[in-house]
Amino acid sequence: MPSTFAKSVLASAVYFAFSPLAFADDAAKQDDDSQIEKITVAGKRIAVANNNASQVMIEQKAPISSVLDTINNLPGISINQGDAFGGDDWSTTITMRGFTIDSNQQQIGMTIDGLPNGNSNYGGGAKANRYIGIQNLATVDVTQGTSDLSSASLEALGGTFNFISKDPSMERETTIEYTTGSHDAKQYFARHETGEIFENTYAYLSYADTETKRWIGSGSNGGFNNQHAELKFVSDINDDFTLTGRISYNDVHEDNYNSVSVEQFNQTPDWDQLTWNWTGVPHLDQMFAEGWSTLRENTFAYLKFDYQATDSFSIQVTPYHHRNKGRGDWIPPYLVNAVDENGIQTDRYGSIESTYGFTDGSGNPLSPSAGCTANYEWPWNSGPGLHPACYPRDAVPVMSFRHTHYKKSRNGLTASAELELDNHALKAGIWYEDNKRDESRDWHKVIDARVYHHFDQTPYWTQYALTFDTTTFKWFIQDTMTFGDFTINLGVQQYLVDLEKFDHSTRQTTAKVNSDSDVLFSGGILFQATDELELFGSYSQNFAAIKDTALERDASALTDIEPETADNIELGLRYRADSFNLQATLYHIEFDNRITFLAPNADTDGINYTIGTNGSYLNVGGIESQGLEVSANWDATEDLNFYASYTNNDSEYVGNAPGFTKGERVIDSIEEMWVITGTYHMDDLTISSSTKYTGDKGAADDYTLTDIRVAYAMDFESNSIDAVNLSFVVNNLFDEQYLAAGTGNGETFFIGAGKTAALTLDLRF
Repeated sequence: MPSTFAKSVLASAVYFAFSPLAFADDAAKQDDDSQIEKITVAGKRIAVANNNASQVMIEQKAPISSVLDTINNLPGISINQGDAFGGDDWSTTITMRGFTIDSNQQQIGMTIDGLPNGNSNYGGGAKANRYIGIQNLATVDVTQGTSDLSSASLEALGGTFNFISKDPSMERETTIEYTTGSHDAKQYFARHETGEIFENTYAYLSYADTETKRWIGSGSNGGFNNQHAELKFVSDINDDFTLTGRISYNDVHEDNYNSVSVEQFNQTPDWDQLTWNWTGVPHLDQMFAEGWSTLRENTFAYLKFDYQATDSFSIQVTPYHHRNKGRGDWIPPYLVNAVDENGIQTDRYGSIESTYGFTDGSGNPLSPSAGCTANYEWPWNSGPGLHPACYPRDAVPVMSFRHTHYKKSRNGLTASAELELDNHALKAGIWYEDNKRDESRDWHKVIDARVYHHFDQTPYWTQYALTFDTTTFKWFIQDTMTFGDFTINLGVQQYLVDLEKFDHSTRQTTAKVNSDSDVLFSGGILFQATDELELFGSYSQNFAAIKDTALERDASALTDIEPETADNIELGLRYRADSFNLQATLYHIEFDNRITFLAPNADTDGINYTIGTNGSYLNVGGIESQGLEVSANWDATEDLNFYASYTNNDSEYVGNAPGFTKGERVIDSIEEMWVITGTYHMDDLTISSSTKYTGDKGAADDYTLTDIRVAYAMDFESNSIDAVNLSFVVNNLFDEQYLAAGTGNGETFFIGAGKTAALTLDLRF
């Protein structure tokens, strides 16, 4: 198998082979993903199921919302977020055809303008909302099962979401926008379109300042604060060469939501068990909402070189850079006493010998009194040892503020070439990326737990510090052949992935794993039966590499882990007429080598549990999914439009493993969903409504949510203001109480937000 060095040399060779063309005199060809046709529900004329977020779907969301919300009405997709406006990554879950993105699983690819997002997990990942705001979103291309071969993702087992940014306008314009809403929500947004700044060069710059409170609780119940900026330019150097550049910056502080059991939800359906009043009792204050936080800063930039060498040959090269840093917070109701391998107290590495929740006035740890019994048990299973009644009245409570630090730097490029020969359209390309990720955890002393959670900036113990290096090289070749009304495409691809872990406590590389794929095959056929009707079928082998999180555990189990794979089969039809279009797809998916985390002391049921008490990642069989997706769009009149989608999905486990049995329904999977929306235009007034039904998730009941939007646009013929737009959006109009996102264990869920409103004023001049 190729070494990391060999992969780097191969990637560099291909890059420099393409570079002279990329920088030649005449060059330009827009990427397929950036050439956005009239967006219809039936998707592109290709041999796989695909859909797009229409302009109506984007406009139905308040500007303060997450871009992830814009695809929630597409067939097969369920977007669930604990926060009313999508301001909490921890509680965000995305499911599609039995595949999931949540805090533990990343099985769906996500790209920004066709470039990799660097994975979607909580620990150092970044979903699309970190890269792009709704105001700058052109559309989202969704392939539900069979991903485009050129897609750059190590997670695309079950399709890909490609979030595409708007191109700059050719006209100079400035937009000032203000949004206010429920839960003290507000957003200030500004974008300036430069018009032509140089010959055939256009750009825009935007900035958004957003903040909200958590919708649960009052007072100091935490919230969401975000600074977001984007810059994009497009320059047509000449008729054949186009240069596109984009940079985004996002700095966010999110206070999280907590998952609850069904029993807890039935008792209090508007409380997630977190608190918003500091009590001075550490065991209660460990649930203080402002102590559960996600802090992230992301900077992402790329330059795209498009060169149309001849009428039949073109290339595209896109180098990119991504930096991510931040931390996750939690406030344990005790201090830890750490020791090294000799049992001597240490402030770096080692292991926890004991914990204590109270001290005397001099800071010496206290033990609970001998008469302290189970009568003082707490509801969060920490035992009686932390109850104030177990200690003298003058005992001092102590707490920790635990930080997990994340830092990532990615450098990479994608490159592709396309050649048309007779009835063949050939495309070949590569993706290369070097990813370095640091993760460490340290513990800080809360200065005075009786007062508040202010903490000492200098940690009293560093638990661990790790560095992960991931090198990725992918190549692909595809041939699309046209024979009259038939179009056939055949393709192959392969991922070559190397991972290493460096442990700073031992100052050496302690784990290496190769996560290469086999050569993966895909193929499809498209038949144009009539001018309106087309039939398609496809098969693809999809792949997800082993994540570097698996290397956090003892390396002894890595030899037993295989990368995850999925075989996707689709059969479908599209119908397009002047006022009506429809797409229907039948699919069957076999997901193998599913990787899951087994916590310490879990019931392994015979699985070789070799990593002591730290837990392990193991392959645990697979999942089989099959179902039907239908979506339709009808322009009833010039002013009235209807859209509907329906999903029926059956996902079950294949094989027995801890936590589930062969034939059981996949945890948190949704068997049935449907959506119906209507949009009415009357002069400058627009009214739209959307209703979505989501079936049960096993223990969590089904629910139906309705959203409405009313917008009014006023054009002015003045020298100062061109237009004034006003929009009012209400989500969950009927204030449905429901459990939204699951956590993957089938037992706890995040509570869905109640009725939420947002009003936006938009000035353009």
